[in-house]
Amino acid sequence: MTLKVYNSMTNEKEEFKPLEGKTVKMYVCGQTVYDYMHVGHARTYVSFDIVRRYLEYLGYSVETVINITDVNKKINDRAREEGESPWSIAEKFAEINLEDFDDLGIEADAYPRASDYMDEMIDLVEELVDKGLAYEAGGDVFFDVRKFEKYGELSNQDLENIRPERTDEIISSEKKKNPEDFALWKSQEGSELSPTWESPWGEGVPGWHIECSTMSLSLLGEQFDIHGGGSDLVFPHHENEIAQTEGVTGKKWVNYWMHSGLVQMGEEKMSKSQQNFVSVRELSKEHDPQALRLMIAEGHYRNPMKYSDERIEKAEKTLKSLENTVRNLRAEINSFEESIPSKMREKDIEFLEQVFNLKEKFLEAMNDDFNTPIALRNLHELSKLAQSYLEENPKRPVLSRALTTILDLGGILGILEAKEERQFKRGGLMGNLMEEILKLRERYRTKDEYELADSIRNAVEKAGITIEDTKRGPRWKSAE
Repeated sequence: MTLKVYNSMTNEKEEFKPLEGKTVKMYVCGQTVYDYMHVGHARTYVSFDIVRRYLEYLGYSVETVINITDVNKKINDRAREEGESPWSIAEKFAEINLEDFDDLGIEADAYPRASDYMDEMIDLVEELVDKGLAYEAGGDVFFDVRKFEKYGELSNQDLENIRPERTDEIISSEKKKNPEDFALWKSQEGSELSPTWESPWGEGVPGWHIECSTMSLSLLGEQFDIHGGGSDLVFPHHENEIAQTEGVTGKKWVNYWMHSGLVQMGEEKMSKSQQNFVSVRELSKEHDPQALRLMIAEGHYRNPMKYSDERIEKAEKTLKSLENTVRNLRAEINSFEESIPSKMREKDIEFLEQVFNLKEKFLEAMNDDFNTPIALRNLHELSKLAQSYLEENPKRPVLSRALTTILDLGGILGILEAKEERQFKRGGLMGNLMEEILKLRERYRTKDEYELADSIRNAVEKAGITIEDTKRGPRWKSAE
């Protein structure tokens, strides 16, 4: 089976061929951290997390980057409303959003923050100016889109028919050579509630689009495999990223552009600006986060999705049904006494053949541009099949194969994680206890008191919990 991916650049499904053998590099546009993550954001990140999981299932090593925009006018405005500094607002919501990622099972190798790459952004803007692709005007720097021949290729537009209603970046300005030129650097006087940086063009802040070009170049290099984001980012954000990056490198930047469909509340796009959103934090108080993942998987990632309370409740019932199958299989397997295996019967062989066929159909669907609705349908069929086999004097090795298959396929979608793995999620009694234990261990580690830190790890492991030291700090899970 060959994996095919829909490329937004060509508007066709293409055979997936990474640039570097079995290594895949993927960049997903992250959030501006001035508020809670909502279901629309989660739809994008869960969709690309499923892409990551499936590629890893196929044997690829996937390097994933999701950026954090912590320099933005929206953050400054929120800081004024709250009477806090922009940095405290950005830090608070960055941490909250990363906690939501944990609850949803979303993983990445790096979460770069825009503020950490300011020097690199300025260098990139300087290089664009030196190449004649950008120009300074009264302290601002603009990209001259008419100097980049491929501008509009991703969004399938030509310069004469640019859609001005899609962005405020192309509003005509006296400083610009062309109305469609976009800002790389904006002159601005700094204050406590509006941080700025010094540059060759004076005090100011970077344009939004330059951030992702800079961070991806720094972390993934001049070329990588997949660039993802919501479909609302095709223009102008991704179009402008291409112009900036390829303008500097002269190389094709991204092999596969992938975009997730938007989430709607009624007939409107779910949006913070419209105040018609449901936050992931709010939803997780009443529903299992894995139910949200399942609800997202029930629709193809490229299609729009309507959110409703009924839909998440239905997804939670479906999740519980699948979990019930896993629970019943485990209970039956554990009930067997160790003995010499008996001969396989014809109905056992037939059952295993059906398990294999449903697994193959699941994988066929995933190979067709990550078609999770059809994949999920086959997982449901497998669950029903396993429940039926439980009533037919089942054999332990057969049950074990069925259970392993269900868990493997569920793992691709990020569901059916064992309950004991999730009892420590943030906010619960055990979760809060583990947070305090990890903080204590970190205090010993920072003081180089490693013997005491190791004793805490050993004590926790004896209780059946594994501590993992990650790039984002220590994390825990129940030992397998």
